[in-house]
Amino acid sequence: MLRPDRLGLVGFFLIFILSFVFQDTDGSGRHKPSPENWEPRRPAISGTLEQRRPKNIGPKQTLPEISSRDPTLNLMPSAKGNSTGTAFSIGKGIWMTARHVIEGCRKFGIKSGQKKISPGDKPIINPFHDLAIFSSRIAAPNFLFDNENLNLGQDGFHFGYPQGKPASVHSSLLGRANINPGRRTRHKEPVLAWAEVRRVPNLSGSLGGISGGPVVNEDGEIIGVSVVEARRRGRIFTAAPLGLDEMLQRGAVPKPLDSGIKFKNSINGNQFFKYGEALRTQLSVSKVYCWVQ
Repeated sequence: MLRPDRLGLVGFFLIFILSFVFQDTDGSGRHKPSPENWEPRRPAISGTLEQRRPKNIGPKQTLPEISSRDPTLNLMPSAKGNSTGTAFSIGKGIWMTARHVIEGCRKFGIKSGQKKISPGDKPIINPFHDLAIFSSRIAAPNFLFDNENLNLGQDGFHFGYPQGKPASVHSSLLGRANINPGRRTRHKEPVLAWAEVRRVPNLSGSLGGISGGPVVNEDGEIIGVSVVEARRRGRIFTAAPLGLDEMLQRGAVPKPLDSGIKFKNSINGNQFFKYGEALRTQLSVSKVYCWVQ
């Protein structure tokens, strides 16, 4: 039997040991992550939106030419299943999307109304850029394409169906990059890198499903097509202008510069999502359905 004076000493050591056992728990017995080892899934949006824009970039610094020093993003190929994406109108019954949205589909189509899907036809796949063109019986007002040089730090507005839901994204141009598609090819696909600024609605998680959607400037003109994201870094990558021009030539589609959607007011970071809503309502931006099985 323990003597009373020794019981007090043992009790002291027992409490001391238990304090180390439980100091990293939240009271429920679950281990609390150490703050220095806890990495958020997405960059936190704190303070003003301007804090997420590229720093030290003048508003009129022209996007540099393609360089061998442009960083490369390696993609991991994965099995394709039934999925959704985004497409947008570039002419009467002519649509542009990302290559991976419709490549490998047994059949595909675009949303043409409430619970209505119009079959896609005559797909033209670009092997060197993540882009494709197809036809549909549905004709919607088409976008115009920008014909000016892009500037670092300029705004971009992405419209589509991330996670299969209607949404709009505001971003800021960082520069050039490349994508290694991870297929049996050695070529790299040039893309543009954008820093995500804001989502409406404020969806959490992946932007998957916005692929193939248009990226427009403040005048609503096409400056890119969303193709992939780096979710943890808050980056969106879009097909480069070189790829857009090459895709239009491959599809024998004249570049729409004059006849198409024209906005009365410039798009900005405060009301961009309203334009997205209008474009989806008139089906200029439409949801793509892909059936593999």
